[in-house]
Amino acid sequence: MTIVLRSDDMRRRNRLRIIQIVRRGGTISRGEIAQSAALSPATVSTISSELIAEGVLIPRSAETGLSAGRGRPSTGLSVNPQFCHAVLIILKIGAVNVAIVDYAGTVIAREHFQLDMANVTMEAFRDTLITKIRQTWDASGLAAGQLSRISIGVQGTTDIAGLKLLRSPMTPLSDIPLAFWLEEEFGVPARLANDCDLIARALNWRDPERYSENFAAILLAHGVGMGLFLRGQIINGTRSSGTEFGHMLHQTDGALCRCGSNGCIEADAGDYAITRRYRGEAVNATPQSHVEPVEIIRIADAARAGDTLAAETFAAAGRALGSGLAGLFALVDPFRVAFVGHGATAFDLMEPALRAVLKNSNASAARDIPIDLYVDEMPLVFEGCGIGALLEIDATQADRVGDTSRN
Repeated sequence: MTIVLRSDDMRRRNRLRIIQIVRRGGTISRGEIAQSAALSPATVSTISSELIAEGVLIPRSAETGLSAGRGRPSTGLSVNPQFCHAVLIILKIGAVNVAIVDYAGTVIAREHFQLDMANVTMEAFRDTLITKIRQTWDASGLAAGQLSRISIGVQGTTDIAGLKLLRSPMTPLSDIPLAFWLEEEFGVPARLANDCDLIARALNWRDPERYSENFAAILLAHGVGMGLFLRGQIINGTRSSGTEFGHMLHQTDGALCRCGSNGCIEADAGDYAITRRYRGEAVNATPQSHVEPVEIIRIADAARAGDTLAAETFAAAGRALGSGLAGLFALVDPFRVAFVGHGATAFDLMEPALRAVLKNSNASAARDIPIDLYVDEMPLVFEGCGIGALLEIDATQADRVGDTSRN
């Protein structure tokens, strides 16, 4: 089918392309932009001049950084850090992290708060969250008009629009209208995203050659989650943030998962599953609400020292993970996988069993898939949350064809 783009549509695309090339390039010349965007120098010059007038981009010189104006030719463009700011919120079990970043992604202020979401009412949750955001914003010294977007990363499942937290291991509350609360209070767009999706987004932004079209980021922590990229796009469900890899069925009538079902991958590979098996508890024993990462490290050390029960515990986790990947690869073909989180510290103990399952699966080509490890997931969650917010601001500004007002 032939698609005819109107001139305004083409201009919006070109504006967005130029902004994001500059964002990725740091400081980059107009000639480099033209080459990367496959645009004419004249088009790049015209659009970049508009974006400078709007305050989105700033010219920089090689000698001093910022352009000195007449008599000093600018050699490059960069995004203007002061154009606007975003609030980033990371919600995890027992804690809230609030940060403010400028338009270049630099952290201006950051606070960490303890919050027992397991025993909080909906109203108290709302009030506490808003208070913590205001507290962090006030500490930054920024004017209220500098806030353009709020981005929230959560442990749990969101609706497909990114407006509600549907369910989460953080709290027994459900259908939490987080984005609505924050949009009403602060008057700017707010969106939620699952933490595994944010990890995948961060990897894609950080290393687009390694993590480009097709890959999965699997979180090995208290739960087991997946951020899935296919054909260059994050894949979600039709109604929710989806890809519940950890809750795919691994073994009928298997161990009890924290979701309440039996036999999930997570029920063998989550950190609570590993401690439960190693302690000799019944497979239907109630999962622990929290496991310290040091506990997984201790069991892994025991396995490496020859403890057969510890070794079999991690082998069982590897088989569960391999089973899930084998099923996935049978549908969409094998691809690179990144295992992220403190559970990755013991991946060497899981890998032989995982690869043995893949070797014997229908997707036999999966046995040699490349696997990367990232032990600390929080920098990736934070990075994904930040770049998601900034790219949304970019898209909003790109749509303002002919508008020289600030975002």
